[in-house]
Amino acid sequence: MKVRIICFVLFLCSFQLADAAHNLSVADQWERIPYGNVKVSGEIGRRIDVTINNNLKKLDLNKDFLDPFQKKEAGCCDFIGAGMLLDAVARFAAYSGDKEVVAIKNKIVAQLINNQLGDGYIGFFREDQRRWQIWDIHEMSYIIQGLVTDYSLFGQQRSLDAAVKIADYILADWQSRPANLPDFFLLGIDKAMVSLYIQTGEERFREFGENKKPLTWAPGVTIGRSFDMTGHIFGYLAVSDAQLSMYRLTGDTRQTKSASDAMDLLVNHNGLSIIGGAGQEEAFTIDQDGEGEHSETCATAYMLRVYESLLRLKGESAYGDLIERSVFNALFAAQSPDGRKIRYWTPFEGTREYFSVDNFCCPNNYRRIISELPQMIYYTKPEGGIAVNLYTASSASTQFADGTKTDIEQTTDYPNAGGITLQLKLSKSKSFPLALRIPAWAKNASVKVNGTTVTGTANAGEFFVVERTWKTGDKVEIALPMEFRLVAGRERQAGRVAVMRGPLVYSFSRTANPAESHQKLNFQQIGKYTLDAASLQLTADPAVRTDGTSCTVGAWTVGFNTKSGPHDFELKLTEFADPDGVVTYFRLPLYSKEGVVEDELVNIKK
Repeated sequence: MKVRIICFVLFLCSFQLADAAHNLSVADQWERIPYGNVKVSGEIGRRIDVTINNNLKKLDLNKDFLDPFQKKEAGCCDFIGAGMLLDAVARFAAYSGDKEVVAIKNKIVAQLINNQLGDGYIGFFREDQRRWQIWDIHEMSYIIQGLVTDYSLFGQQRSLDAAVKIADYILADWQSRPANLPDFFLLGIDKAMVSLYIQTGEERFREFGENKKPLTWAPGVTIGRSFDMTGHIFGYLAVSDAQLSMYRLTGDTRQTKSASDAMDLLVNHNGLSIIGGAGQEEAFTIDQDGEGEHSETCATAYMLRVYESLLRLKGESAYGDLIERSVFNALFAAQSPDGRKIRYWTPFEGTREYFSVDNFCCPNNYRRIISELPQMIYYTKPEGGIAVNLYTASSASTQFADGTKTDIEQTTDYPNAGGITLQLKLSKSKSFPLALRIPAWAKNASVKVNGTTVTGTANAGEFFVVERTWKTGDKVEIALPMEFRLVAGRERQAGRVAVMRGPLVYSFSRTANPAESHQKLNFQQIGKYTLDAASLQLTADPAVRTDGTSCTVGAWTVGFNTKSGPHDFELKLTEFADPDGVVTYFRLPLYSKEGVVEDELVNIKK
């Protein structure tokens, strides 16, 4: 059996990911598998299903999303996000084939287009307020994106025609925009124009990104809120995402620098938090403050989009590791377990709150990124080859350039356990590489094909690639040891540890720990509990999902402690997505560093 290992050691040097974008190969990029060819179950599939059934189908479309476009009343609205919603619904419809979801998509499209004016305007401002008011271009830009998604997935020409008309309306008066207009007012326009250029080939849309609002924008990242996009995570990464899309068309490496700068800050300068979120008050930060307005949902969504774009361009497992951490922790914790409620912020210290409305940016960006998850599991290469990026019960079908049809079915209880089985079915035997992401936390992983251990080392933080002639019935078994690990805190969290197992972060929930002694303490005091790491035990727990997990651990009272005697109490730590979680970092007995590891997703500079 021929085995080839892609030797990518996670974060081999400080700037490996920061510089990665400058070495991209457009010709060698991975390709997504179409929505209708992927089916997902497991926890990722469950989140997709509850978002469709318990959130999307429960929305009041007219009141919260569509009526303002008909009324066009002065000062009626903040940002609505109708285009973001359409983008998500179109993807959900393509993935699920659910007739009710298709009907929702068609209703949104019809009402938006029916309210389009002759000059192309679709919005909710009266005529004397249009274009340069906050939210107007922003809203129209995402309507363009949603309409283009409808066209690309369902071939609806009227959607593309309407999107072109909106864009031409914006372009017709572009030169009159105020000189001091904040970039935030234009959020989304970059990707809208790139998307139109990809679908139409019309040069005016490409020229917009070259001259009118250049997609070689790379001002560097600002720490904290600033007067432009450089400090705003959502806005900065939205532009970076558009630039990477344009890079695929042009090969101009200047279009990769802003993404590179963001990656450098996130992974090399403490910008990324333990849960895979980032920032305070929507802005980049590097002090690991996890309270209050940490981890905006829009920011998490765009972090995932940039990771996924770089994964397809580079094929490096580190981006898959980042996706995994964010999805299972920051992203899923931004939604109630039943799917109905969504958060604007997801702190890892202190009480979390749900957002009060169904529209605006964060609820819609949450729906959008959840709708994109089916295409983050498997990838193909044009010349042949399949990559498995995320582990969740699922299946996918693809066809290679020579006509060979290949089905792959993944069976696993992940993230509860690290055993994954892949079953292959092919229309004819074919030789191709199968790339399996070995997470950076998965030490001593192993891979078997048809019961025989594959030679070579399945190194953590690499793609393990098995290249052989595959045939129907071949079975691949991946074993990822899932031991508890204590991850060292950084900056504000220095001197404390977070408890992790596999991709999951565990936190202290008041509901899971109802003892009166805990209820009387604020979360900062609970974070001073001293854990006896040797006592960690895995347990089953339905707080987040029916077959979810938790762990028990012995602990001593508030304050540093060198005790080795009886515990003061036993704590239960639940999966971070538990809505009642309030504490993520804890102390260890004084001077104890046994079992403590640095976060494998970041590189702390000495």
